[in-house]
Amino acid sequence: MPRQVCKSMPPAATQQRQPGEETHAARGAINEMLVQQLTPGWSSGAGPSGLVTAKTLLHHFPEGTFAPSIFEKRHEIGGLWPIRRNRRGSNSGSARVSKDHGAAGPVNPSMRTNLSRFTVSFSDLAWESVLGTADVPMFPQAWQVGRYLETYAERYLSDEVVRLGCEVVRAVREVVGGRPRWTVQWVQRSENEEQGDDTEQRAVETESFDFLVVASGYFSRPYIPDIPGLTAFADRTVHSSALRSVEDLNAIVEKGSDGGRLVVVGGSMSGVEAASSLALHVSSLRSAPGSSMQTGSFPEVYHISSRPFWTVPTYIPHTQRDNATGTETVSLLPLDLAMYDLGRRPPGPIEYAFGPVSAAQVAKVNDYFQSVLGEDYASIGPGDIGLKRGKEETLQPWWVGIGNDYAEFVRSKAIRTVIGRVSAVHASSPGRAKVDIDLPGKESMLLDDVAAIVLATGFTPFPSLAFLPEAVLSALEYSPDDSFFPLILDGKGTINANIPDMGFVGFYRGPYWGVMEMQARSLAQTWARSDTEHGIQFSAKELESKEQERQKVREYRSADPDLHRGQFPMGDYTGLMESFARDLGICRAPLPELNERPGPVVPARYAMSSPGTADIQTSLHALQETLKPTRGCATPAVAMAIFRALHGSWDFTRSGQDGVSSGICTFSPRYPSSPAYEKEYLYEESGHKLASFVYRLTDSPQDAEITVWSADSQDKTAVALSYGLRTLNQDGSSTLSQGEYTIRATGSQWSSNCTYEYVFRFNGAAISSWEYTVRRPPDHGVVLSRTLYRRVPNT
Repeated sequence: MPRQVCKSMPPAATQQRQPGEETHAARGAINEMLVQQLTPGWSSGAGPSGLVTAKTLLHHFPEGTFAPSIFEKRHEIGGLWPIRRNRRGSNSGSARVSKDHGAAGPVNPSMRTNLSRFTVSFSDLAWESVLGTADVPMFPQAWQVGRYLETYAERYLSDEVVRLGCEVVRAVREVVGGRPRWTVQWVQRSENEEQGDDTEQRAVETESFDFLVVASGYFSRPYIPDIPGLTAFADRTVHSSALRSVEDLNAIVEKGSDGGRLVVVGGSMSGVEAASSLALHVSSLRSAPGSSMQTGSFPEVYHISSRPFWTVPTYIPHTQRDNATGTETVSLLPLDLAMYDLGRRPPGPIEYAFGPVSAAQVAKVNDYFQSVLGEDYASIGPGDIGLKRGKEETLQPWWVGIGNDYAEFVRSKAIRTVIGRVSAVHASSPGRAKVDIDLPGKESMLLDDVAAIVLATGFTPFPSLAFLPEAVLSALEYSPDDSFFPLILDGKGTINANIPDMGFVGFYRGPYWGVMEMQARSLAQTWARSDTEHGIQFSAKELESKEQERQKVREYRSADPDLHRGQFPMGDYTGLMESFARDLGICRAPLPELNERPGPVVPARYAMSSPGTADIQTSLHALQETLKPTRGCATPAVAMAIFRALHGSWDFTRSGQDGVSSGICTFSPRYPSSPAYEKEYLYEESGHKLASFVYRLTDSPQDAEITVWSADSQDKTAVALSYGLRTLNQDGSSTLSQGEYTIRATGSQWSSNCTYEYVFRFNGAAISSWEYTVRRPPDHGVVLSRTLYRRVPNT
């Protein structure tokens, strides 16, 4: 009979968009279990890790080798990704996911992933097969990821594999006839329980399995730090995972509507996102149509992080050398395609780097980000700490946050960054508190007039292990105090040789989808060779190697968390993918159109024989088009990079037929006043003549465009379209010199027979200066005006 496997997955984090899942249990190959949430929130078993593990066991081994089952606590798949409720086995078919559906889970359906479609995917399902060839965004929204997972399950898994509404409450390991077996206890959940009605009596059911897979992701329960005095301010304190909508943000901002301070505690991804979201909400209140910037009192946003961090935009400049011609060009690429480029690694086999972080490694990473982001952007991104080059400053690993708005909000002082630790909270007057902050060294500061606190303090994985017996946790060297390394595992986080019939997929900080897929393959390959009588047997050499690997994990666990722990302990994505591929005998697919350049690491390049062969080719073709965009084509990368970098205030000088004028203009971000647009600025000038415009970004995959609209100077509404910048040229119009490059764009206003010529001068990720020239008519090239913009000095 086929081997039985049990799989488990916990809930995933709001801000961490490389999600986790909960629990799977599988008959024959995978059995997915779901860990019960100990606090109100979300739970899911049928997320990315569980689905890809079940699919791997079913489709990459002879029929009958494995018979997986997935236990999903909720009545829908997707993990943290919002997806339309869809009862499997009903007549609803593959119901279309609603973009506006606010399904259960911690993620707003409109939130975008912070890694590109090429990383947020599996090897054998192209995004084009999910959304259509013309509708695939570079950074999908959460509801689209939910649809991707739904399509993946429908294509590769039967209704019998995914058991919705089944909650695993306990798993027991027993040795029967010399071979280990897992007894899983689970209960059927009604949909009423998902709505908070937990009054029904549930009967416990029992099944036995050959293997158990913990594919629970890493983000089980929001972590609330033990800060003295915080509980007394609980009515004005929320975890960042609760900020899922504009209404949630407004509830926090209103607490500081009389000028109080909003404090975000915690660095890393969620801290950057939470602080940016609050700052955008405040900016939108100031600049929304019908508002007046001269009236009302708005809160200040403070962001407190325990260590320095880089804030990286979604598109970054990437220098590439053409091996055929020897020339270098600069392209704007999604950050993951640039950072995971194999060309950044030394020649020869790529090894997986794991272990405590040295000062030399910290310095190397800082040098990379400084060179990519540019001096101007780097000086504002981490906050007010600057870039000190001494040994002591570079010893502590910096974190990385991803966000398009954070750095410019810091520049404009809409966000004030403090590097330190919150040591106490003192409730003062009604609705106000004072916050004690320990700064680096022996200094401290007191932040008063605090109206609300947002805890961007991450999540703990511990509840997702609660179903395991003590003996198993002891064998795994379980540490309930270490959220980085709660378990000691080998096999690159997939197994512990002392309990070889239990595996892990995606159970680490930062489970990129490609690594989940590789871990599932590695685990399945190990189990496929198991002895039917005695189970899994390792050779003496394998056992020695696995013990050495576990010892490295122990040493990393014992390293000073402040000095030698990186943000993501298994963060070497490129090394993980390459070393897994070598172990599994997978050949990386070449990218012929790149003239022998190795290109980036993405799951589609590490595919195995699969029913999804056509999808693999579709993904690879789309990747090559992204890496070598068509000249003269407006790309989302260039449009977004320009639009993002305009944020803030500029000194301008305008010369024209009426003489020379000067002043200051400001691009103030606000929520788009029309759903057709991705982002929007209110542009306002001061000086000799006042002017108002609305700049809008359309981030369509096929129609990336910046448009400029005339605005009513009184109520700030967009009145009429003036022109659009459609010719945004990335390849060919960009020239590189010491981190500087230029992008040109043009627009036409046919009603007045005018053309607008734009020149954007970049330094890294920031625009250092830009200008536009108005000509009429085009064929004679008569210059009507020329305006030069330079950054207002950051004081």
